[in-house]
Amino acid sequence: MSNRALRRLQKQELETTSDDEPEYVPRRAANAFALLGDESDGGESEEQEPDREQYIEQAPEPKPQPAKRGKKSRKKKSPPPEDDDIDAILAQLQIDTQTTDQDKPFDSFDGPYENLADGASELTAARLQSALPLLQFDPRDLDPDREFEAVFGKLSSAAVDDADATPSMFVSPDVLKQIKLLSKRVRGWCGRDRRSIPGTSRKLVMCKIRDDWIPTPKKPLSMEMVPGSTHDFCVVETPAYPRAITTQFYIYTVIHPDHEALIHLLQQYPYHLETILQVTSILQRQGDNSNTNGLIERALFVFDWSLRTNFQLGSGDCRLPFEYFLNRQCYLTVFKYITVLTQKSTFYTALNYCKLLLSLDPAGDPYGVRYFIDFYAVMAGEFQYLVDLCNSFLVKTYREWLTPPLAYSLAICQYKIDPTAATDALSNAYNTYPYTGEMLLHKLAAHKEPSSRVSDYIKLATAVYLTRVEMMLEEAECRGWLVAELKKTVQKGKKAGAQFDKKEIPENLLRHVILSNETSAMARIPAQFWKDHEIFEFDVLPPKSSKGTTIFDHIDQARVSNAIIHQSMEQEEERQIAELIRRTAEQEN
Repeated sequence: MSNRALRRLQKQELETTSDDEPEYVPRRAANAFALLGDESDGGESEEQEPDREQYIEQAPEPKPQPAKRGKKSRKKKSPPPEDDDIDAILAQLQIDTQTTDQDKPFDSFDGPYENLADGASELTAARLQSALPLLQFDPRDLDPDREFEAVFGKLSSAAVDDADATPSMFVSPDVLKQIKLLSKRVRGWCGRDRRSIPGTSRKLVMCKIRDDWIPTPKKPLSMEMVPGSTHDFCVVETPAYPRAITTQFYIYTVIHPDHEALIHLLQQYPYHLETILQVTSILQRQGDNSNTNGLIERALFVFDWSLRTNFQLGSGDCRLPFEYFLNRQCYLTVFKYITVLTQKSTFYTALNYCKLLLSLDPAGDPYGVRYFIDFYAVMAGEFQYLVDLCNSFLVKTYREWLTPPLAYSLAICQYKIDPTAATDALSNAYNTYPYTGEMLLHKLAAHKEPSSRVSDYIKLATAVYLTRVEMMLEEAECRGWLVAELKKTVQKGKKAGAQFDKKEIPENLLRHVILSNETSAMARIPAQFWKDHEIFEFDVLPPKSSKGTTIFDHIDQARVSNAIIHQSMEQEEERQIAELIRRTAEQEN
């Protein structure tokens, strides 16, 4: 029965019991909990209710009066809410709740989706916003010294200064003395904290300035907002980064490869990002890791200096579109620095750089962070983070995003947190990627190698995981559990239709494997791929986008054409000389 019908019955009872009593019923005090129940505060007649409702709707709200100093302002008692008002409020609340629920992506999500299209349209803004905390971090955690202090305790200022003063590369004492004298003349260079840079009050976040870095008052690269966007940035050249240097770099790298010329170019222009990264690859192949790490830190310094003040590191909401060439150089810098942190065993710092690399383009993930972030999460002891990541839209939106490393490392993390849930996670991983599970048994327990046919994608992704899994399973207890449970799961067999496979190898996985230079994983890349693609380490598999830029947008085409002609003439001369030598030898014989 409605409230209005109840009031009508109460009114009739009052009229029959006492005709002398007035029809007016005194108003009771407002009940603060009236909205939670069906109690009625009104004793007024139904004829007065429409007028009251009209008055409430048309009357303006009274302006609050400022309280006088020294006196407490009296609070006026609000009139009791009418039943019709309660019904309207409850109805409005129900409408608002339904609207809010419809706006949530969780109810309308019917994934994981099968096909990952360009742009990842199913990763809506609301879904990305819900996963944003997984891309956020404290910018101070980008400093590996902070992790060393967490492990070994507070270091003395003398020890920290001595470590910071160590040159990143071999420099003679005389040259180092000249650099220190020059740094005093460049205003704003280095500072006591080694994070000050000329021309701005912003401090470096990702690195510190080393003593052997040549001081310069002008930053090589800058950053601009992409037109029409509020969180997309693009790295651009400055006058201190002339196009002639990039042209010379392209000639020495592509047209007429010359390692010595590249090293000489770097000595002339120590902050040319492409040359720094290319020389690091040369030194790495030569086994010179000390100088390689120093150059990668210098490249990170160039990227750090280029950041704008509104590019908020750690917010997870700043993007670097991969279509732009200089943006890709910054991606490559961060990726290479993660390898440096791996050598130092600063896995927590490396995990934060993985978050940074993924946050720059979470939908595209151009360097395949989803294929190796699990390693750093496990090694850093951040087991809950990986569980949350795998349960977020950053992974569950598309089936491809739950990579074999994430699927099996999720089981390892669940074992560390809750062993009862680890068995189900391992079973799900095996049902999705059975080949990876059988290869794990083959590597860890000398189990027979699987004979099932799978695509090159599954083989390559599995090979990437197997290069790191033994370090993740250093604890004998965890390793024993994984082997025992995998054997049981393999005996049960895989579910039909639950497997995931992909005919083509994603470009982000190829970039990761090529730049990681892991021999076992590189061997899994099909031979046809090397025939169909021309690979350059400074820009591996650039995107096929018409709106982006390539290295050709940063070089002098006329000089490159002349270099190509000159190279062709030299090759023709060499061919003629070789032919002349061959004919002379034939005549003598």
